[in-house]
Amino acid sequence: MANVQLHYDQLLGPVYTWMAGGWEAAVARNRALLASLSLASWPRGTAVDLGCGSGFQAIPLAEAGFDVVALDLNETLLAELREHSAGLPVRVVPDDLLNFAAHLRGDAALIVCMGDTLTHLSSVETVAGLVRAAAARLQPGGRLVLGFRDLASQALTGPARFIPVRSEADRIFTCFLDYRPDHVEVNDLLYVREGGQWRFSSSAYRKLRLSAENVGALVTAAGLELELAATEQGAVRIVGVKR
Repeated sequence: MANVQLHYDQLLGPVYTWMAGGWEAAVARNRALLASLSLASWPRGTAVDLGCGSGFQAIPLAEAGFDVVALDLNETLLAELREHSAGLPVRVVPDDLLNFAAHLRGDAALIVCMGDTLTHLSSVETVAGLVRAAAARLQPGGRLVLGFRDLASQALTGPARFIPVRSEADRIFTCFLDYRPDHVEVNDLLYVREGGQWRFSSSAYRKLRLSAENVGALVTAAGLELELAATEQGAVRIVGVKR
């Protein structure tokens, strides 16, 4: 089974933005999501985007007046972000998100880790360490925003484990899930038609089974006040504020 970085380098990176419905659609969804979390009322300053990908959160944050530090390891996605962030206050950093504090010049007004990135970490202990590190580098009134899919509440069985992600005439992406007690094995399958022939590629990696309840407890244990912990249609949204 590939690790997360290898999985993105070999399979997901080149198709990630396409999988999300395309650049404009993905950024529009995240503008709306951040607005629904009351972004407009939060103090401005430095925002850190952990696992930024091609910038679905970084771009709306920069547009909203934050100076964004965006970290990721996939060069394909970072190249997309550099292209789309030209002229915006976004500093693109090719590094592991766990090293984010080394790239800050002061404390942050906002730290976000969204798009299922949190479930990519190796263990709940690693998640707890990241949350503690984020809490330590927030300024008073700063916020930590976490978003991920709830893979903990229900284990899909049978054909329900097979998920069609996106398909077009010349490209089909699907996945199937194998549930384990503390993680899910995600098997991604990509078919691309080239020159009248279908080319198949696949890769697999693990995602942690996290819930709003257990991650919310990590946020409060790190000394943040829990402003929001909600799950809607399988999507978890958590906001912690430093008082």
